[in-house]
Amino acid sequence: MNLLKKKSLWAGALLLLLLGGATVYVIYKELNGHDIAGTLRNANIGWILLAVLSMALYAVADGINISRCLKLAGYKISFSQMMKYSFSGFFFSSITPSSTGGQPAQLYFMAKDKLKVSHSAFTLLCALLSFQCAAVFLGVIGVLFSRGEVFRLQGSFSYVFPIGFAMNIAIIIGLICVLFTRRIAGFFAALGLWAMKFKGIKPGDKFRFLRSFAAYRRAAALLRMNKSVFVKMLLTSFVQIILFHSVTFFCAHAVGCVSLDWFTVLRTQSSLFISVSSLPLPGAAGVTEYGYALFYSDLIPEELLGSVMLLSRFCAFVLPLVTSGLGLVLLSVKQRKKKS
Repeated sequence: MNLLKKKSLWAGALLLLLLGGATVYVIYKELNGHDIAGTLRNANIGWILLAVLSMALYAVADGINISRCLKLAGYKISFSQMMKYSFSGFFFSSITPSSTGGQPAQLYFMAKDKLKVSHSAFTLLCALLSFQCAAVFLGVIGVLFSRGEVFRLQGSFSYVFPIGFAMNIAIIIGLICVLFTRRIAGFFAALGLWAMKFKGIKPGDKFRFLRSFAAYRRAAALLRMNKSVFVKMLLTSFVQIILFHSVTFFCAHAVGCVSLDWFTVLRTQSSLFISVSSLPLPGAAGVTEYGYALFYSDLIPEELLGSVMLLSRFCAFVLPLVTSGLGLVLLSVKQRKKKS
């Protein structure tokens, strides 16, 4: 075995250890002191399976959005590749503050598959933009139909929704500027060249950087000429978020809270999601549970609220975290065996 293969093997082993360690840590922090086994035993398995199916379809929808832009750029993306990028995004977003680790991890796995960084970055930014637009739109609908209840929340959570909403709006504006505004994109290109001076530019580095930037701009022009692709991505993101928010509805019915209707859950979850999704906490742990109890205190009976919250976090966060980590490992091993 040559040195390059040994390094690759050790890097893969280290990645597996990091994935396993991060999964165990996040699960321990999330479920410490809670009886998830008892909650599952007393819940209706049919409704739980619907919640699990919703999250599975959520992952597939995410992969579909990623593959759309890559196919537009001329890549042939298999289903296993599509799911690998989806799994890596969910897993690393879940274990890093403000979900900042998802896109870098996806870029890493795309680079391993020989995809150009410019095309990969553009694809992920487009997918993020469609997701943010759908999330904020549903959040606004949620606030309107709740008659502004979220602005009347008391205590330390009263300022979280305005901050979260403003941060999500800022992300959308920033993404639009970077993706489709020539001057803003040029500014970041100049910033990149300036930063390269401090790292020491090797012969050809500047040319390769500008070539990548040109490829990025061509991808943006290609999307502008194929606007229907982004419309499809946006519609898929709406479906994706609705599936995610429906998990609470299924979990509520699983523990016997049949009085809670689906649209009430959708508008409430939409408001809660844009409040906590950008906060600098891995998986928004802690603040999500506090916000959950606050948002649903008048909708779910007190004796059932804890069970619904625990079951929802298990189905929408803990279980997908485990399955995405395992799926990522299995798909990576399968691809490595195929190459060898």
